This record gives sequence, C-alpha cells and structure tokens, in this order.
Amino acid sequence: MTQPQSEATKGRAARDRAGAESEGMLGQVLFRQLNEQIRSLAGGFGLDAELDLVCECTNGGCFERLIVSTEDYEAIRRFPTRFLVKPRHDAGQVERIVEETAHFLVVERIGADAEAAIHLDPRRRGRRRELVERPLVRLEVT
Repeated sequence: MTQPQSEATKGRAARDRAGAESEGMLGQVLFRQLNEQIRSLAGGFGLDAELDLVCECTNGGCFERLIVSTEDYEAIRRFPTRFLVKPRHDAGQVERIVEETAHFLVVERIGADAEAAIHLDPRRRGRRRELVERPLVRLEVT
C-alpha cells in the first residue's frame, strides 16, 4: 500500500518529469541509469578497469559505445548534472561541454534541466531508495 503524496511532493514530481522530458533529458537519465548498472555489474565481477558504456546523449535512438576508465567514470559521476556522450553528440542549447577527449565528451545540463538531473541522479541517496521500493508491476487481486 502506498502513502498518499503531499501536494508539494506531487508538484515537485510533475516539475521534475516536465524538466526531464525537455530536449531528450529523459533519455539521458535512462542511459545514465543503464551505465550505473553496467558499472555495478563490472565491479561485481572484477572487470572494472575499463567500462564499456552507452552514449548518454539526448538522441534516444543512439546506442553508440564509449570505453571509459573506471577512474574517469567515477570523476564524472561526482557531479549529477554531467553526462558522457560521443564527440559531436552534445545538445548545445541545454548543456555545455566541460571536458573533451578524443573518445568522449562530458556535458553538463544547465538551467531547469540541471535541477531535474540532480533529482533523478541514481546515486542520490533518497532516489536510490525510491527506485528500489517502487514496484515495477502492479498486481491486482480480484
């Protein structure tokens, strides 16, 4: 049984969803969550010297691979507004490039999307609990 949400919580959730949907933000968030799972699995198997990740650009159809060292990945993940993308996959109007290598870019969401990125960060303490506690499928017994 779920607890009723306060009006403030409902408003914040709606605002976060709206912000996440702008300019492909939702896709970036989903690919970031996928990469977090890849990182977790690689670490569990001792395969975490280099990570084979997916581009976190705003193009929801992009599945290009990125090879990133665990050290670089962890440095990027210290900032919940930052995402890993392939070169030339940045969305200039809603993000800025903060690091550029031959193999990947680190982009940072700006404005309202930055706030949504922070709230939707899987490493954010409360967010991780929400993801675990929320059921994926609702079963109804008749």
